[in-house]
Amino acid sequence: MRRAMPSIQLEHKYWVFLVCVIGIFITVFDTSSSIVALPTIAEEFGTDLLTAQWVIAGNGLTIAALLVPMGKLSDVLGRKRIYVVGALIFAIGALLGALAGSIYGLIAARVCVGIGSAMTQAAGMAILVTSFDAGERAKMLGLQLGAVGLGSIVGPATGGIVVGTLGWRVLFAITAAGMLAVAIGAQRTLRRREQRPKSVEPFDYLGALLSSTFLVALLLSLTLGPTLGWLAPTTLAGALAAVLLLALFVALERRTVAPMLDLALFRRAEFALGALAALVAFMGIAAIRFLVPFFLQNVRGYTAATVGLLIVPAAVITAIAAPFAGRLADRWGVRLFANIGLGVTIVGFAVFTLVHATTPIWVVVVGLMIMSFGMAVFGAPNSASILNCVDESAQGATAGFVSLCRNSGNVIGVTFGTVVVTLTMGAAGYPPSLVAIDPNADPGILAAFSSGIDVAATLLAALATVVLAIVVLWSWRASRAAATPR
Repeated sequence: MRRAMPSIQLEHKYWVFLVCVIGIFITVFDTSSSIVALPTIAEEFGTDLLTAQWVIAGNGLTIAALLVPMGKLSDVLGRKRIYVVGALIFAIGALLGALAGSIYGLIAARVCVGIGSAMTQAAGMAILVTSFDAGERAKMLGLQLGAVGLGSIVGPATGGIVVGTLGWRVLFAITAAGMLAVAIGAQRTLRRREQRPKSVEPFDYLGALLSSTFLVALLLSLTLGPTLGWLAPTTLAGALAAVLLLALFVALERRTVAPMLDLALFRRAEFALGALAALVAFMGIAAIRFLVPFFLQNVRGYTAATVGLLIVPAAVITAIAAPFAGRLADRWGVRLFANIGLGVTIVGFAVFTLVHATTPIWVVVVGLMIMSFGMAVFGAPNSASILNCVDESAQGATAGFVSLCRNSGNVIGVTFGTVVVTLTMGAAGYPPSLVAIDPNADPGILAAFSSGIDVAATLLAALATVVLAIVVLWSWRASRAAATPR
């Protein structure tokens, strides 16, 4: 008599994990593959690359502006609902992008994708955090970070192949189909809240409006500043609007019964320092990763395809190391691993203080790998330390805030890198513009650009070191206070 094979059944929380991680993978894949398609999109619509870049910028600004409001909305209305609806909006936006008849129609479709992405990112992280015990959160977030690293590898490679063979419209159609599948899987897998709260907390609509418009004004000013000039009326107006909107937001949140984000959390050192460390770390990573392709392609003369291959090892390090780092952090302490990871990341920044026009390429690749390893060790434990500061009822808004630190750091980092490099070039007597960088340009301007990378890396390493020293000092004092008998 043949013995029946035992059926393999995953626990429900692991099905939840798969649904949410596939969702974040698709959002990263979508962004990284879209960058590859930009030149082809600009050529098809007969527009310049600066206009075409809003296909990416419009999506990124939308995500950053809506992360916290959508996270809060998931706390109020239910995370499954926000996640499923967000996945559907993402799929619809991607499909509209595939069918777009003009560059402006495509930009509008990408804004729609950004809305859906903000909903899935904020609600998805909150769903994951509340599905696992506190002792498993860093491991889970590490696996999620691994999916992000994988998406950043697969996205450019697949995007290049699809755009080159089938066209960029097929690429957007693929992401639409993928996110539609995620929406169906989420609807079937995720559970609604077992008990609805007796009194539903009101949603802070005015707070959501102020926080979103503040972030749009701030990030838009940072994005346009290097191009239009920091003293241009548009840039100054955006900066002034950001300051006023932030003041109004803080004043409102201090008086609101159900604030968008509880500002009292910033009085807790673990929350505030974790957020500061995340902002500075992602700022540094974004600045270096933005400048390195310019160095490899426009200074050293490598092709775009070769540059992509040189960046792959760093992404592979993230995909492999992040899950292991998260698992170990749950065992030995999330703050300890976050501090170690930030320290390793600083070493990666320091490598780029040695860059000059003739630096061996292996130095650049190793520097990227060290940075990526440091961020793989830092990212999940640091996020877990922030999320552990709040109750389950506020995990959605906090998850949105954690993602916002990453997105804002990325935008600030790109602006920071651009400003420092162009100022260095200007001080050396050359045009302060990245457009002037070309393999056939005067060797002096290439040397000035390379010096700008040195200066930027030095400043980033110094800033991150100061933040690390503050966090380590606080960690030491906190551990001593916990060990002292009362």
